[in-house]
Amino acid sequence: MNNAPRPLRRRQAGFTLLEALVAFLVMAFGMLAIAGFQTTMSRNSDVAKQRSEAVRLGQQKIESLRTFQQVTSDGAGTIVNFEDDVVAGGPEIINPSSADAYATNTTYTRQWWITKNDGVTVAGTGDLEKWLLVQVSWTDRAGDPQSVSLRSVISRSDPIDLGTLFTGPNGTKPRTPKNRNINIPYPAVALGGGKTSAFQPPGSGNSYVFDNPTGDVLGYCTFALAAGATVSLEDGNLTTGCFIEKAYIVSGYIQFLNSVPTGGTESGRDNAISNSTTDTKELTVGIDFVGAAGTVRECSAQRQKVVSVGAVTARTIATASRSGTTVTVQTTGNHGFDTGQVVSINGTTGGLDGSFTITKLSTNSFSYTSSAGTSSNAGTATLVQELTLAESATAPSGYNDVKSRFVAYICIVRPYDDGDATTVDKWSGQIHLTPQPTDSVAWSFAATGAYKVCRFTGDYTNDNQMANSEHPLYYRGVTGALDNQNYLVVPSSESCPTDDESAPINDDYINTNAVLHQNTVAGVAPYGGLPSQGTQWGGSTGGEPADTSTPLPMFAP
Repeated sequence: MNNAPRPLRRRQAGFTLLEALVAFLVMAFGMLAIAGFQTTMSRNSDVAKQRSEAVRLGQQKIESLRTFQQVTSDGAGTIVNFEDDVVAGGPEIINPSSADAYATNTTYTRQWWITKNDGVTVAGTGDLEKWLLVQVSWTDRAGDPQSVSLRSVISRSDPIDLGTLFTGPNGTKPRTPKNRNINIPYPAVALGGGKTSAFQPPGSGNSYVFDNPTGDVLGYCTFALAAGATVSLEDGNLTTGCFIEKAYIVSGYIQFLNSVPTGGTESGRDNAISNSTTDTKELTVGIDFVGAAGTVRECSAQRQKVVSVGAVTARTIATASRSGTTVTVQTTGNHGFDTGQVVSINGTTGGLDGSFTITKLSTNSFSYTSSAGTSSNAGTATLVQELTLAESATAPSGYNDVKSRFVAYICIVRPYDDGDATTVDKWSGQIHLTPQPTDSVAWSFAATGAYKVCRFTGDYTNDNQMANSEHPLYYRGVTGALDNQNYLVVPSSESCPTDDESAPINDDYINTNAVLHQNTVAGVAPYGGLPSQGTQWGGSTGGEPADTSTPLPMFAP
């Protein structure tokens, strides 16, 4: 019997085959995982391509509706067929063979809905804008539903008139609103943090703090607030001398005109009213409340003038730097400015832009006071061409031309709090003016032989209904700031000027339509005034309600 062991080589031969089989199995699982990963990547790539195509189709429909199918103007800046063209539609089926589709491997369904800004009411005649929702849906290659939704707002304005949003009459450039709510008085200074601004009415000891986004008054401080100041109006963290108080402002201008031009062109009459240099007179402004009363915190009125200087030239800034609150600017060559003049700084790299009064200068440098900005090696300095000053103030050197005179007023009104946290505080009432006969010649309001007050008013939003912002005789349910509530004082023998709605397409940029607001200071409101009625609000039955209780919208929808 042969007991010799088998050769080792024979016993290891089967084990090598087993190793190969295991390695092949591991590799097979790896290949399956890679194949699955590639399949997922391929599907995701396909869905991304389909989503891009769906977004394009949605944007295409938005642009089609935005430009209207037929742009037909009535000559007064309104699209005649706005109601007919911008309407809900769909579903539209877009497959690979459709004219609107690029090369794709699925079929899209496109549908769109039109609403008002409340998101519910179906838009109808008289809307100034429409809110649009476009949805594009499809099924991917795995059978799963996919969709994209796009939203936009479409304006009723004729596209040919859109340029007037950026320019004023005769191509003039409007004043920059300082990146805050336009209802905040322009002289207000920016406070620290960039969320609030402060304004101290002329002659007032209080500074009012405004919320930049809304224009509402958040509170007040019993001292002057400088630009960049840090103020807290939070419960438990109030700055000393400051108080939380919700309030709204009513502001505007009061112009004086010895006679209202009745002949000539409409633009000539508008120009005479807008640029009147007639001397103003002392007066005070008050509010009589009705219904949900409210309280006047204070009203301020100041006689002002606009002065101008001749041609201005931009000067190149070589360097500019701030030390403490003093900014020193070096110009390339002689700048030609004078102490007390106001310069506009633009294009700096250190946040020094703005308008400032020169406090000190030399031939090629000048200084002003500011707590903002750092340094810059670029920018321009230009003399501000027009300044608004108190009428009694001496104009800076070079400002010799008086362009217009008027009274600027502002009232801070605390709304009525009905104790219901679910409702917005509001106020209702009427503004009245009271002459202060301090001039060499006394003046007064009367039906004859004196002066009367005209109220500028009109259907500015062209929706055939009255709103608080359109300057009624009685404000009703005011829940926010009101600006440009303007008046014109004329002799009793003159008529209040009338005008149609502004029509920029016909170079009629402003509305000088006015009605009698006041011709007495005695008796009971409305002091001889008349409600805002007429064809501008859809006929004699439109316009302002005759009573004092019917609420009005703040801004027409």
